[in-house]
Amino acid sequence: MAVFALTGATILVGTAWTGTAPGGTAAPSGTITSSVDISALVTQVELSLEAEELEFTNFASAGWRQKISGLQMGSVSLTLNQDFDASVTDAIFGLGGTLGFGSTSSLFMDIKPTSAARSATNPAYVFRFLNLSYQPIANAVGELATVSLTFPTTGRVARLTS
Repeated sequence: MAVFALTGATILVGTAWTGTAPGGTAAPSGTITSSVDISALVTQVELSLEAEELEFTNFASAGWRQKISGLQMGSVSLTLNQDFDASVTDAIFGLGGTLGFGSTSSLFMDIKPTSAARSATNPAYVFRFLNLSYQPIANAVGELATVSLTFPTTGRVARLTS
């Protein structure tokens, strides 16, 4: 049985992709180009994948509900240390940032458990996402300034091992 503590995740974000980009119907390949490594800013990451529950109960189901999986969706939640210096949190995700709030261009994310290359034991979850909300300041007096971001994925989320 493998035991694992997430201590060195790598999280890359960017606006361009080489190869077949995630989010489409084809299996993705390649990587983010001109990526920004936000790993040093992130204190928590959560990738959630869900599917709609569709019922197809009928008279032949002997009084039991029957269900299948429907459309799939995902979201990623990040907690980051807030910083207003150039090239960090606010400059990346805030108004007018590289991946700024309301951006109309494609945004990509690549999350790996460690900084090692993609492999069967270090898979990368890659996807296209939308930056639809941003709350730059939300802390009490004396608290570490952090920002919590949740992005919906758009299109297919893929698990790459090479």
